Amino acid sequence: MVRAVARPGSDGVLPVTAHASVAPRSWEGRSKTTVELHGMIGAGDADPSEHARWGRMMIPQDGVLDTGSVAVVVPAYNRAHFTRDEELSFRHLEHFLGRYDKFLVVPRSLEIERPGYQIQRFDDGYFGSAIANGKLMLSPAFYESFRKYRYILIYQLDALVFSDQLLEWCATDVDYIGAPWVQCADSPWVGTPRVGNGGLSLRKVSSFLRVLSSEQYWIHPDVYWQRVVSGTPWYVRGVYLPRKWFKYIKRFNGVKRQVAQWHLRPDGTKNEDHFWSDEAVRYDDQFKVASFDMGLRFAFEVVPGHCFELNNRRLPFGCHAWPRYDRAFWEPYLLKS
Repeated sequence: MVRAVARPGSDGVLPVTAHASVAPRSWEGRSKTTVELHGMIGAGDADPSEHARWGRMMIPQDGVLDTGSVAVVVPAYNRAHFTRDEELSFRHLEHFLGRYDKFLVVPRSLEIERPGYQIQRFDDGYFGSAIANGKLMLSPAFYESFRKYRYILIYQLDALVFSDQLLEWCATDVDYIGAPWVQCADSPWVGTPRVGNGGLSLRKVSSFLRVLSSEQYWIHPDVYWQRVVSGTPWYVRGVYLPRKWFKYIKRFNGVKRQVAQWHLRPDGTKNEDHFWSDEAVRYDDQFKVASFDMGLRFAFEVVPGHCFELNNRRLPFGCHAWPRYDRAFWEPYLLKS
C-alpha cells in the first residue's frame, strides 16, 4: 500500500517535524546498485504500488535512453585544489555515477586536470561568486556546450548522490528538477513549497535553450496596459502610455532582458534556479518543472530529517548543501573511504 505523503497546509507552510526518531542505516554491505534508497514515481503514476514495493522507478520499455544521453556537469571554482568535503562529494559522484560522461566547468585561465573528467572552459567572469555562476547558468552558451546530450545533471561540490538511477530520472521527461524549497528557519523566504534548488539538478538541454531563445513577452503589452488602467486615474494614464509601446519591444520585455537583470533581484530570489522554477514557463508554456513530491524523491536540501519523513523515510537520489544543513543527518551515509 502506498502511504500518503504529507503536503503543505493551506497556509503554504510545511509542518515541522523533529528527526530525532530517525535512525538512518549505514552504508555497510551496500553497493552502488542498491535500489531501496529513494521512493517511487508516486501516487497517480502508472502502477504506484509496484513502485512503492520495490522503492524504485522504472524506465519505459520503449525508452532509448543510455549513458550517452546525460552528462554530469560539475561547476568548479577559480582554484585547482578542493576541500575534504568537496573530495567526498567527488567520491560519491565517481562511485555511483562513474559510468557517465563527467565535466569540470572551470575558468579559462585555470590550469586543472582530474582523471575521468573532461574540462569545459568559460570566461573567468563567470566564476568567483554565486552571482557570477548564476549568470553562466542563465547563458545560452553554457547549454550549447552540452547540446549533444539530452540532459545534464548539475552537481555542485556540496552535493551527494546515493544511487545510480540517473537514467530513470531522465525517463521522467521533466525539464527541470532539484531539491524542493521548504519553508523553515533555514529558508524563511519560501512562500509556496516547490521545486527547486539548482545545486543538484537535472536539466533538459533542448528545453533550456528553447526558453533562452524564446520570442515570447515577459508580459503582453495589452495585459500590462490593463493593469495600468485598472489602478490609475484616467487623467494621468497618458503619462504611462509610452511604457505600453516599450513593452512591444522584446529588448525591453523579453527573456534576454529578464536574464540580464536577474542578479539585481532581492536576496532570496536572485539565484538562477528561481528563474527556471518560476519564470521559464512564461517563455515556454510547455516547460515542465517537477512537482514538490517528485522533487522530494530526487533530493533534499534544508531540514533533511523532516524531508526524510515526508518521503516515507526513504533517502532521495541525492542531496545538496549537506555540510550546511544538518550534517549529522548525512553522516551515516557518507562514503568516507
